[in-house]
Amino acid sequence: MDLETGTRAIIALAWARRLGMADSALASVAMGTDAGRINHRDDAATTVSFVRFMGGSVLAGPQWLLRAAAGVHDEELAAESRLLGLVRAHGDVGARGLGESLLYYSDEPPTVEESTTTVVSHEPSTAVELEAICPRDDLAAARLSGLPHRFTLLSEDGHAPLAGAGYSVWEGMIADLGVLTAPSLRRHGLGTYIAAIAADDALAEGFVAQFSAEVNNKAAQLMADALGFTLAGSLTQASLDADRA
Repeated sequence: MDLETGTRAIIALAWARRLGMADSALASVAMGTDAGRINHRDDAATTVSFVRFMGGSVLAGPQWLLRAAAGVHDEELAAESRLLGLVRAHGDVGARGLGESLLYYSDEPPTVEESTTTVVSHEPSTAVELEAICPRDDLAAARLSGLPHRFTLLSEDGHAPLAGAGYSVWEGMIADLGVLTAPSLRRHGLGTYIAAIAADDALAEGFVAQFSAEVNNKAAQLMADALGFTLAGSLTQASLDADRA
């Protein structure tokens, strides 16, 4: 599904503000008229970001990083190991990888057929209960209990948490989704179902829905496809070691 022109403009504006750029800085990338790389110098940055979308890209970080990456192709720079290598090659600067993810977007509500065997809870306690039975690494990616807009799928009797989804709002425009499913219940469509409910709520509130899936997480990528989201780019980030930068 192609994204509307207005949706592309919203995504570009949200990312420009998130990266500390001028509102119009990424407009040409969003419209597909600029397929090159835009460098955004931020010498005070504690996180370096490489974002690809709509055929173009933006690298945000200190001037020394922009210089080091000048001869590196986008495909290489999108790899977390390559970005980290450029950072660590700069004297005593240290870095920690923050992940390499694919970025999906939607401006159309997903199809949601109401379940007759589950119930949806908005209570924070049910999200915490779900997190208690999930691996620690999954909690960091989903951030479920910390999301301001949160939906937890429970068994029909309301006792057992099955899956959860929610979103935070970026720059008043983008609803960034997080999804979490109980380990023993994965691959049954429960995560996709509750994610569709969260996405539908976000779109009804006037936001563009965003879903990020780690490059090695095929299940998350399949979920994005099932929800009807459009793959529009990728995000690679590294946190600079403030004590050594």
